[in-house]
Amino acid sequence: MSADRTGFERALRDARLLITAGSGGVGKTTTAAAIGLRAAQAGRRVAVLTIDPARRLADALGLSELTGELRQVDPTHFEAAGFACAGEMWAMMLDIKTTGDQMVRRFAPDAETAARILDNTYYQYFSTSLAGAQEYMAVEQVRTLTADERFDLVVLDTPPAAHALDFLDAPDRLLAALDSRAMQVLRGGSDADDGLAARLLGRGKGLVLKSLNKLTGGPFIEELTDFLLLFGSILDALKVSSRSVQALLRAETTRFFLVSAPYRANVDEAVHFKEQLDRRGFPLGGFIINRVHHPCPWIKDDVETLAHALDELADVPLARREALVTRMLAALKAHQRMAERDREAVDRLARLNHGPPVLVPLLPQDVRDLRGLDRVARSLTA
Repeated sequence: MSADRTGFERALRDARLLITAGSGGVGKTTTAAAIGLRAAQAGRRVAVLTIDPARRLADALGLSELTGELRQVDPTHFEAAGFACAGEMWAMMLDIKTTGDQMVRRFAPDAETAARILDNTYYQYFSTSLAGAQEYMAVEQVRTLTADERFDLVVLDTPPAAHALDFLDAPDRLLAALDSRAMQVLRGGSDADDGLAARLLGRGKGLVLKSLNKLTGGPFIEELTDFLLLFGSILDALKVSSRSVQALLRAETTRFFLVSAPYRANVDEAVHFKEQLDRRGFPLGGFIINRVHHPCPWIKDDVETLAHALDELADVPLARREALVTRMLAALKAHQRMAERDREAVDRLARLNHGPPVLVPLLPQDVRDLRGLDRVARSLTA
């Protein structure tokens, strides 16, 4: 059974957005970076957005650190690692606050309104702490990158599976909140007359705010009123953007790749995640299984024959040679058992995906430089 390279290579060539998802600890972030590298090697201009990268990923890319600012991997680093890269590779770590501030500046009607929103206490809470806001800001950053004509492809590394669905559902939840009765009451609408904020600033403003501030111990209600009025100026633009993100996640040029390790718990989580993607209408590109043990069909049980076949041990006494080869054979048989276990995981995911997953072999060490990342990248399409 050969891995489904054709579909994966087609996605590398044609997709606008590739999203890696999976449980924690399966190598998802490294896989996202390797996908970006492979596409860049093929000549595409790639932006890789990671959520919580390990320090060694920045080291592997030759960057001092990954921040909320896009940074290009220096082309000379590819040459130093011993391979060519016809395209460009950029990388950044998601910065929720920076993304939210950029969104306000983009949607606010003028610079003065944007500045007042950014300075408002309630906006600062909304952009950093309100449930769902952080996930939405993350997806909004993805939308911004895919709209950037400097890039042919955006590769997104999502949070671990336990939080990834909150991340992906954020545009739907935000739209529901913006269309809710409560929001209509706050803002005012066709069936709610003037909103709460407008009424607070209307007749009796001084008396009402003075009384409320006494109850709260500070000018919080006044700040909330100011926030509702100011932020209301960008809510309609936010709704349009949310619909755009909804469409982007389900577009023909978007593909999700579920990353797993060949262990039952990881495979179970990948199966569950696939069901959730199907239910939401997100386009699945396939499975990628990391750290796979490949079988060694040349192993023989005849220790003496195997010992004689190893010419490099010709000067070692036969008895010692046989003992050495016996230990080697035991290790290889253990490897075979793990390969058989991994094959069961591969077969299970292949049945779900109507085709074999892409397999990345177990490497002798963690990816710590561009050479290591290149090995993973090449194994994706080898």
